[in-house]
Amino acid sequence: MKNGIKIVLTLVILAVAVQSQSWALTAQFDISDRIKTQRVYLDSYDALFGQKEYSLEKSFFEMVEGLDKSKRKQVEQLVEKLDAYLTTRILMPAIYWRAIKKDVQKEQQVLAYYMLYRLTILRDVIDSPTNSDSLKESAKEALSVISGKNDLSTDSIYARMYDLVVLKAEGLARTSNDEEFVAKLAEEKLISFALPDDVVMAGDFSLSAFGFIPGNKVDLISKNDRSMERIEWLNKRVIFNGGIFDMDLPYIKMPTTEDPEGHIAFQQDPIFMKIREMIDAAQESIFIDIFLFGGTMGATLAEYLIDQTLLKNKRNPNFKTLLLHDYATDYNMRPEMLPIFHYIRDRIKNEPEVAACMMMIQANIQRHPPGIPFGLTNLIPKTEETFKFMEKRSTYYESKIDHSKVVVIDANGDHPAAYFGSKNWSDHSGAYYYDDAIYVEGPGAALVQASYYDDLDAALTLDKKERAWFYFKEVGLGNDHYLDRREAILEWFKIKRANYPFVGDQTIRLAEANVDGRIKNARNILLEMIAHAEDHIYMEELFIYDKYINDALIKRKMQNPDLQILIIADHNGNFGMNGLPNTIFMSDLYKHGIELRARRTYGLTAVFPNGKTQEYHQENHRKICSVDGKILLGGSSNLNPDTLQGSFREFGAQIFDEEVVGNFEENFIASWNDPEQVEILDVENMQLKIGGKLFSKESSRVVNGALSHVLRSKDDIEKRHK
Repeated sequence: MKNGIKIVLTLVILAVAVQSQSWALTAQFDISDRIKTQRVYLDSYDALFGQKEYSLEKSFFEMVEGLDKSKRKQVEQLVEKLDAYLTTRILMPAIYWRAIKKDVQKEQQVLAYYMLYRLTILRDVIDSPTNSDSLKESAKEALSVISGKNDLSTDSIYARMYDLVVLKAEGLARTSNDEEFVAKLAEEKLISFALPDDVVMAGDFSLSAFGFIPGNKVDLISKNDRSMERIEWLNKRVIFNGGIFDMDLPYIKMPTTEDPEGHIAFQQDPIFMKIREMIDAAQESIFIDIFLFGGTMGATLAEYLIDQTLLKNKRNPNFKTLLLHDYATDYNMRPEMLPIFHYIRDRIKNEPEVAACMMMIQANIQRHPPGIPFGLTNLIPKTEETFKFMEKRSTYYESKIDHSKVVVIDANGDHPAAYFGSKNWSDHSGAYYYDDAIYVEGPGAALVQASYYDDLDAALTLDKKERAWFYFKEVGLGNDHYLDRREAILEWFKIKRANYPFVGDQTIRLAEANVDGRIKNARNILLEMIAHAEDHIYMEELFIYDKYINDALIKRKMQNPDLQILIIADHNGNFGMNGLPNTIFMSDLYKHGIELRARRTYGLTAVFPNGKTQEYHQENHRKICSVDGKILLGGSSNLNPDTLQGSFREFGAQIFDEEVVGNFEENFIASWNDPEQVEILDVENMQLKIGGKLFSKESSRVVNGALSHVLRSKDDIEKRHK
């Protein structure tokens, strides 16, 4: 009898497993709905946030005070009547386009955005893998009420609701009488229906137009050799300052299963081996956007990438590889980077078969908001003479950078995959640094490429003023020679399919700063994680001097004194200032019980074949945070103002796989407790070093205090969106 029961149970379990596996293989995710939703948000950006007069509260009410008496009275009445229905961020542009600078189309755009946005708030509550079933049910009921549809799914909101939203917004905007307008708006459930209290408590906002993306497999890859031996191996093989750049050298070769000899990083390091594996696996396309790419590692990868692209193109004539890169900033690594790009350029130029399937395009960084504060770069005239001077510098003068480290393969295929994180691919920035990379298979990977469509569109700009400020045009590294096939390239790159099969059961949410700063959600995603932390927060960061993040950590620690917050920071050895800028807010963190440690990293003077020397310092280059063993945020975004305000192009993701998060936390705690790996930061006794001069402890505290005051005041002084 017992054996019979066991057999029945076994058969039931097998049947459930087979059914579950079948579901995983057949379930589809409608990616087109998310892409179209994001396009609405991007297209609405200017109407909502394009001018300070209707996007910043202080500027808005200062403007209202300057209106004539009758107009001011109209505006004040609208503010009073609409305040119950519209958030301040929506109320200001809605009133601006209705009563101050009449524009029916823009008013309609603002109202349509808000209706769609409220739908995506509920979509995200329902889709979030961390929310309770009761909270999701509450959000589903609210979605049914405000949409008027009982069967509206979270992956069809745009398809089933957007035309109706536009129609409703148009009707409201074309209602000329203000009293009638307010009455109609009050009756429109998409705007006026109060979201349930539990939804509001969880967060009545949406942090990504793409939302939570299901159906993926995810992994976190962190291992590469960081020993002094690795650094010395690379320094003995430099390709500049008297070193040799020769593709026939035995160590500039990709190790393979058939021939395991070659570059040491691709023999031993999982974080680099994954890139080779992705190139090997690609069947339809490869897209790469990489910031620092050079030295022996860059040479090895460049040759392998081109040769594999040729082989794949023979099997699939539609196969292409696109490499996107920002030449305007190289952090003094130009000598080891430019030879690699010249090599790729020359193969494209001299080998027609390479030109047919390989593109190397310069990223357009000019649309980012400037990272230099207080509008100082406006004092520099943007002339041809200025450009010639700036082109010789190692950092773009406005602190605008495409800082991405992204690979996507087969974005329009059944099995797309993406790799992104903090790892650069240069001998002296990446090959021996501490880094992390997130690997995703599934629908989320296709959305990674979708998010870079506007980057490619900007890179292939037709604007002559923008094209004039592309670097190294005279040596063939500009983009003009691609413009005659601009539309074909964009069409090839675009995500054209509507649905993707599930390949796993993991959800991700993308965190990025896009090509022009209209999307910059990494800070807010991290703030949300911090605000909901209950047991612990573990962070490993290159930079930790964003006032919003630091203040959020302090606030959460004050709300929950038992919350453990551990931060492994870099001591910023490459800056040579004894910890600055990371020291700016460290005293505040320390005083509130937040624990700080630093990686023990190597610094050395490299002596090159021609006798020149250069200082290098290993970096804890990670940008990663986990909360309560449940959620992890990783990517390329540093926790500093430049990155988080949209001055840099960044990419990352939030992941919810508790096994992956648990592995990260296990390794983090092992490092935290190992005095050979980390050192305690003596925050109260730090001495800064500026201009070669060692400051006293007291003077160092004054410097940190002054800089913290500047950073706390910066956004208000600049009247910048937070």
